[in-house]
Amino acid sequence: MSEDGDPAEATDADVEDAEPESAAGLTYAATGVDIDASEAATAALVGAAGEFEGDYAGLVDIGDQYLALATDGVGTKLLVAEAIDDYSTIGIDCVAMNVNDLVAQGVEPVAFVDYLAVEEPDDDTAEAIGEGLARGAEAAGVALVGGETTVMPDVIR
Repeated sequence: MSEDGDPAEATDADVEDAEPESAAGLTYAATGVDIDASEAATAALVGAAGEFEGDYAGLVDIGDQYLALATDGVGTKLLVAEAIDDYSTIGIDCVAMNVNDLVAQGVEPVAFVDYLAVEEPDDDTAEAIGEGLARGAEAAGVALVGGETTVMPDVIR
């Protein structure tokens, strides 16, 4: 950022040092998220699992082509959906986050699978998420080819 505070002149260091804030002024740290601990855990996971091809999507060499795979979740957007009791955009967002990760690798997405883990099943919520997944897949031009739904009351609370 320039000395006069012009955000158009922000440097990479300014962006890296910026603490994301919401409209209410909350930071990740204020909500209980320890970014350093999260990054360390990710580094430990990747270190133990081995090197990966790609950043946002995994690339698998299958001869004269690559298969690209990505998985991403909707994160805290679920809290917003719960607060307003409207899950209609969660499926759309889930597809969008994964498609975005593939496009960021220069890949053209063709298919999507979903994973829904819940504390207890709820038909209305599942239907809203499913409709959103279908709308998201259609908007992204990908086939919705399957997925997994699991009930885990001892894990998700």
